[in-house]
Amino acid sequence: MKTTTHIWQTLKSGLIIPEGNITAISDHVKTTFLSIKTKAEELEALYSDSQVDLPPSCNLSKLIQNAKAYWEHWFTIQTDKLDMRMLFQTLHLDRVASAVLLLKDIEGKEKYLTAFASGNLDFFKREKSFAKDLLWEVEVWARLYRKISSVHLEEPPDIVIHFEDAKIGIACKKLYSEKHVQNVLSEAVHQIADSFEFGIVALNIDDLCPPDKLVKVSDRAGLDKFVQNLNGQFIQKHERHLRKYLSSGRLISAFISTNVVADIETEYVRFNNASQLDIWTIPGLPSTKDHQLRRFYDIVTR
Repeated sequence: MKTTTHIWQTLKSGLIIPEGNITAISDHVKTTFLSIKTKAEELEALYSDSQVDLPPSCNLSKLIQNAKAYWEHWFTIQTDKLDMRMLFQTLHLDRVASAVLLLKDIEGKEKYLTAFASGNLDFFKREKSFAKDLLWEVEVWARLYRKISSVHLEEPPDIVIHFEDAKIGIACKKLYSEKHVQNVLSEAVHQIADSFEFGIVALNIDDLCPPDKLVKVSDRAGLDKFVQNLNGQFIQKHERHLRKYLSSGRLISAFISTNVVADIETEYVRFNNASQLDIWTIPGLPSTKDHQLRRFYDIVTR
């Protein structure tokens, strides 16, 4: 689902001026246990073909084995061997695999595969993780790569896109605390070099939610409202920082993304990975740049 709203600010004089636009995209990923088990096997094959070690003791390997075991126990009706923790970890694996498997033919994928095999990828844990930092980069890249072929994992900043005659830079940041949001945005500004026509900062705020949190709602509309509120509260709280750094000239837009595991009581497939992506664009851009940015977002948000 995609919606667009306008942000307005009322000055002391009573004048109302445009503050920016927010485009919201909600995704609910439904899949089968067989499909996730297949992705788990494809991940193992990707590591083997790439000659990257996947130690049995690492978090990713355990997620893979869990997904395979969950399918086996479910298919053979051994429900006594299943529990909710196994289910949630299966959904974690589905989220990881959906992005990482797209790296198959990408040069330099070994850097990312190595990090994923050596760090924590448990989305219910609230601890800083280099593996989750890099996964966020790959998730942003994967979302764009499905729409635009000329998108590359490249530093600086983190992602580089050649779109029409423009070179776009995206700095990806995963937040673990709200204490230093301004520092994170400042760092993103410095990552966007002068060689880019415009820059975007992609903020992931999953880890600002309580740990081990399952979102339980009665229906899909309730889920959309819950996740939209998470992003909206973050934007409202840090509006002054976003406005300051998005007015710097280098950064002109921001992604704010939250991903949750949800239990939708009225759905046949009750447990889902759900995400909310809000795109904030500042007002007052030169018309040529504004139109080009709109064309870019029209493609990537379809």
